[in-house]
Amino acid sequence: MQKKNQRRLGLIAGLALVGVAFGTIPAFADPAAGTYAQLSGTGSDTTQDLVGGLSTAVTAIGNYDATGTETIQTKSGGPSFLRPNGSGNGVKALSASINSTGIKVWNSVDITGQLDFARSSSGPKGSGSDLTYIPFAKDAVTYAVNAGGSFPRDIPIGSSSQDSVSPAPFTLRNIYRCAVTEYADADFNTVAIRALLPQSGSGTRSFWLSTLGLTETDVASCATDIGNTVQEHSGAQVTGIGDIVPFSIAQYVAQGNHNTLPTTVLERRYQVALGSIGGSKPVINNDGVVELNSAFPISRNVYNVVATSRLSGTSAADLLLQATFAGTSSTVCSNTALIKQYGFGSAGTLCGNTTTYKSPYTL
Repeated sequence: MQKKNQRRLGLIAGLALVGVAFGTIPAFADPAAGTYAQLSGTGSDTTQDLVGGLSTAVTAIGNYDATGTETIQTKSGGPSFLRPNGSGNGVKALSASINSTGIKVWNSVDITGQLDFARSSSGPKGSGSDLTYIPFAKDAVTYAVNAGGSFPRDIPIGSSSQDSVSPAPFTLRNIYRCAVTEYADADFNTVAIRALLPQSGSGTRSFWLSTLGLTETDVASCATDIGNTVQEHSGAQVTGIGDIVPFSIAQYVAQGNHNTLPTTVLERRYQVALGSIGGSKPVINNDGVVELNSAFPISRNVYNVVATSRLSGTSAADLLLQATFAGTSSTVCSNTALIKQYGFGSAGTLCGNTTTYKSPYTL
């Protein structure tokens, strides 16, 4: 590896360290077998626990995790179909369930009418208005590294204006485009960096690359999802002291709160520590309570995605969907304490917005 990429930043590795946690036995939080709620949704790993928590207060919601059994059944008498893992796959499955093109197949199964919403941690793409992305909380994203190493804990985002600078600055952008491939630990030993990305279809994956100003093509020969096995917001694959991966701060907080939450939340941080970005810490301590830093520089809305047509519908099912998701007084937006308990910040007046964020079907 080129020595010009080596940075003697290991000496500051202790800065901005966020605590270590360990994985536990897997558990999942789908509705109980044989029970079906009126509004069924799948998709984002980032918000699966939060929406599951909301379902304890908003009983119309049937929340299906991103991972678990291979297939799910969401409606009484309906088919079993492949579980959508991640925001992108959740929106694709929703589109297959509700689109008006006549093609309503998800992984070779006709799922017409089987889904009512999709969880998404990334915003809409494309020109069209078939789908409405309804914001309901605020998340922030940073990077996680192996807490047993001395990977630098405060790294700037970087920008394309620095791409021609030599030697390449130690930035997140340069790490993920392989302009920086190593760092020096506290003993000045060279450590090779392995830039990890979550599984395909992950909203966090697309959000992270967009934040760094990179595309899948830019990182194809550099970053890895280890054969699509890096599940987002899990530290299971962060095994080496040179590993780095994007991580939802809200998910990190929720996993730390898993013993006090009303639903099962899998503690899967394992041995990771979160890093700061540009001097901004990912979490704050508010009178002994660990919370997401609302001023963190990389933040995003998270959404529940629905068919736009249902927001003006007058059937009992459509009115229920509207009451659940639409407007600041919706039952989802009204549960501010639960949203905070699961590590997320408030979306403020954007919560329940149904006019701003639109996209075409994703088929």
